[in-house]
Amino acid sequence: MSRFTHHRTALTLALLVPSVLASALAQAQSAGDEAHALDAVTVVAERATTATKTDTPLTETPQAISVISSDLYTDRGARNLQETLRYSAGVTAEAYGLDTRGDGSSIRGLDPVQYLDGMRKLYNFSPMARPEVYGLERVEVLRGPSSVLYGAGATGGIINAISKRPSFQSAGEVGLQVGNFDRLQLQGDVTGQLGSSGHLAGRIVGVVRDSGMQTDGIDDDRIYLAPSLTWRGERSNLTLMASYQRDRTASSQQFLPVAATLKAPPGRKLDPSTFLGDKDFDKLDARSVSATVLFDHAFNDVVTWRSNLRYIDAKTDFREIFPDTYSNPEDPFIDADDRVLNRLTYGVKPDNRILTADNSLQFDFATGAFRHLLLAGVDYTDFREESWTFSGATTPIDIYDPVSTGVTVPAYTRLPNQRTTQTGLYVQDQIRYADRISLVLGARRDHARSQTQGLPDQTDNATTYRVGVIGDLTDTLSPYVSYSESFLPVPGQDLYGNAFDPMRGHQVEVGLKWQPSRNAMLTAAAYRITETNRQTNDPDNVLNVVQTGEIESKGFELEGAYVFDGDLTVTASYSHNEAEVTKSNFAPEVGRRLNDTPQDLASVWLSKGFQVGDELRLRAGLGGRYVGSTVSTGATSVVRTPSYTLADALLELQMPEWTFAVNVTNLFDKAYYAPCRNFGDCFSGNKRSIVGTVTYRF
Repeated sequence: MSRFTHHRTALTLALLVPSVLASALAQAQSAGDEAHALDAVTVVAERATTATKTDTPLTETPQAISVISSDLYTDRGARNLQETLRYSAGVTAEAYGLDTRGDGSSIRGLDPVQYLDGMRKLYNFSPMARPEVYGLERVEVLRGPSSVLYGAGATGGIINAISKRPSFQSAGEVGLQVGNFDRLQLQGDVTGQLGSSGHLAGRIVGVVRDSGMQTDGIDDDRIYLAPSLTWRGERSNLTLMASYQRDRTASSQQFLPVAATLKAPPGRKLDPSTFLGDKDFDKLDARSVSATVLFDHAFNDVVTWRSNLRYIDAKTDFREIFPDTYSNPEDPFIDADDRVLNRLTYGVKPDNRILTADNSLQFDFATGAFRHLLLAGVDYTDFREESWTFSGATTPIDIYDPVSTGVTVPAYTRLPNQRTTQTGLYVQDQIRYADRISLVLGARRDHARSQTQGLPDQTDNATTYRVGVIGDLTDTLSPYVSYSESFLPVPGQDLYGNAFDPMRGHQVEVGLKWQPSRNAMLTAAAYRITETNRQTNDPDNVLNVVQTGEIESKGFELEGAYVFDGDLTVTASYSHNEAEVTKSNFAPEVGRRLNDTPQDLASVWLSKGFQVGDELRLRAGLGGRYVGSTVSTGATSVVRTPSYTLADALLELQMPEWTFAVNVTNLFDKAYYAPCRNFGDCFSGNKRSIVGTVTYRF
């Protein structure tokens, strides 16, 4: 496909976003009065908690945030956390393609931090069990720096997954999934009131999966169990949640060489399913157990106390074999026929224990014409890791006839124990004037300490701020402007024993939120983010690292969604991002696009229901998503990975108790890479996935 065709595809989707939304919003507005009268109608998300740690309307939140409900991402065929983000503005959902090692995504070209129920889940690059999306009720994506409420975190933003909670209304379902790559999954979800007091409710969610993957010989097996209890009193609520998860898989990414994929001669391109490891060696076995306590108590109509606590115990055994493309990226072969590659091994066995606590007091009061929602809190995290590792070389392999022999598991070496603690004090005031203008002010002071066995402790103190204002220009139109900051401690020291400074980020954002009716919302945002204190190589000493790097990310986003009478749902998004390296000691990357970061993203999703009988309803969905090209800059060359456009589809038959659904992602089975890098390797994209689900509800 030519470059002109790729640009035309992006332009078509970009133009389609506002035109589709304008037409839809006009219809939604005409149906608005009826929607207000129907309590049971499905509405577009109106509120979120991630941006403020309080239950706040999106039209009073001066920062870009997306809310993806479980119904919506299930319709789109999402099977893991990163796939739930495929249609969100500004988010490269699968930044490194099909990758079982983690839910790697980027927001506005930068790294986000992954949270679960408002508390941080991941702290480093050690692989852990990935969240089970069947156990979630929604995913909230906060774009941009957000350290004021959450402390140490990356500049890109926050991905906050919200677990299913008990309901006092009885409901239950059991479902069976069958799909290609030998997918077989049994899932169930039951909730309701316990006893007759009206104070206690319970829920249990479970998944058992036996599956393969598109990568030959790789399993995708899982056991997941999540029981929970909720007690509610006159002024108090207590929720206890637990989860057990066991995954058995391996690295789905095989780091296929650029020379045999993107730049392969005719007839020599490897299939994305090619496995270059060893079936008796490669593994990613992960076990995670967690316990969570969520408590709130209203002392009166003014003061509310919230206390959240979670403990995670996670163990992982990960080892992989991958081709050595790095020694000679342009010609990695070791034989005259360009078939055989050397291979490398890597293994790690982390044992992580994570304790997180967040306590806050909320004050709801008025001073004259100003209504205050004041939040003051303290949070604490304690991350501990014991780990063992190995790396080295192993036997070569013929990539066009991959038979692995002679592989042995090297001896593991104990790594120094790691411990990271952070204590943060934060205060935030959401001030509402005349029920028309909202001012959000926030400040935070953090004390972070990093301990590595055998090295001096590293302590970082940081103060971060946030300010934003959003007002009702009309009853439906709310413009806003905001400023926010982030900091992220960088463990370790340079060659001369000097501790690294935290990476810092700050963002200025302006935007507009339009909600013409309860079931429709369109948002537009423009932003500029600066990230400083990035690590780069020391030009005076190749063994040293210095912090002179800087990235600037700027762009704009459009996102809209509506649901209106007639069971028609439309979501659309378009984003343009210009992320570039503005300072670095690696001269070739200065002034260039940030590696592996697409400039343009666009998506459209439509679903429609049709009544075909008194007790029979048909729903159909169709979506398209465009991901722009990427570059990877090396010392002497630049690797360019083409853009791609993919389609997803849904067909569902609904009956009073039964639902039959078929989801197809990458409908036309397009082969693509996401991305290829100057290191000489390519990340394969997802092939076509077909999953049929039969669900019985009771």
